[in-house]
Amino acid sequence: MTKKNIAVLIDWYLPGNKAGGPVKSVYSMLNLLKNEFNFFVITTNCDLGSKTPYKNIKADTWESHNDIPVYYFSKEKLKSKNILDVINGVDPDIIYLNSFWSYNFSLLPLRFKKAGKIKAEIVLAPRGMLGKGALSIKPVKKKLFLSLIKFIGLHSKTIFHATNTEEEKEIKKVLRKADVKIAANINSTSLVEKRTITKEVGELKLFYLSRIAKVKNLHYALEILNKIETKGKITYDIYGSLEDKVYWNQSETIIKKLPKNISVNYKGDLSFEEVQPMIGKYHYLFLPTLNENFGHSIYETLMSACPVIISDTTPWNEVNEESCGFAISLKDKQEFENVIKSLVSFDDDLYKYMCQNSIIFMKEKINTDTDLKAYKALFA
Repeated sequence: MTKKNIAVLIDWYLPGNKAGGPVKSVYSMLNLLKNEFNFFVITTNCDLGSKTPYKNIKADTWESHNDIPVYYFSKEKLKSKNILDVINGVDPDIIYLNSFWSYNFSLLPLRFKKAGKIKAEIVLAPRGMLGKGALSIKPVKKKLFLSLIKFIGLHSKTIFHATNTEEEKEIKKVLRKADVKIAANINSTSLVEKRTITKEVGELKLFYLSRIAKVKNLHYALEILNKIETKGKITYDIYGSLEDKVYWNQSETIIKKLPKNISVNYKGDLSFEEVQPMIGKYHYLFLPTLNENFGHSIYETLMSACPVIISDTTPWNEVNEESCGFAISLKDKQEFENVIKSLVSFDDDLYKYMCQNSIIFMKEKINTDTDLKAYKALFA
């Protein structure tokens, strides 16, 4: 049977990693399904927020990355006609878009399709961009734009890829007639079955792992820490790309007001390979995000046998019932404060109990075969 050609369009891809979850999602999908489909990635030659091209990558031609053909556009060549030529050059059966708002890698291909310039079927993964939390950022601009694309029927022949039933509802709330298929996000991270870090009473090591942007809600986390009354020592180390530098400058202002027993440090961003070793140094992920359609940092933390402190705006609320974390309403700041204050006094036995529950939970949660079948159906 002939394998389908799938053109995967994404603004940023490896070796870049600053765009976070979408890059991990696409990377995992390609590696797990590359024997089933012929994938061709079309992207740019710079990472998110960077003007410096990747080293050892030749732009404006096909390169190979992990046995997958990748076309890295330079800024100079990233033009409408060139994008159309590269897409049609691989004769795709399906074009897989990884953004709702991207001009070059979502809106343009949709316009090409509407104008009859490409024949391939289009599958669009909004990557959580239609969630309530994501739409609350620059809401007026987004509302006007949504009204326009509905009026012209830009997505009339598009299949939407939702990663769960909640995201399906979010998509249909915005685009009532949308054709939506569900395939759970996949991640190639391995399960760690033993934690070596110890938990001393009076000490708590927290970390943040995500892009530094409003939707990830770092300010909220810092404000929670600022209100906690404890004599214990709390460390909160921040890992992620500085996507919004104004937001980070505001974060630094909050950090300066924290009590002396609470230490907050920016540690930069990490490659995929560095994430799990880093998680091994901390007790909990603390990420009160506004919205996640999947939450790779949450997944990777739990896969590292590490419990989490998160908002209830992600698909991981089961951590409450499974005793491997805390999913708390963003309306209840006091509960966040109470949880973190109580965790400071946890001993190693209580902590290891939660770590073990993380392992049990993820063993039950992972169903790679079922997930891959859903992707085959998505691209059928």
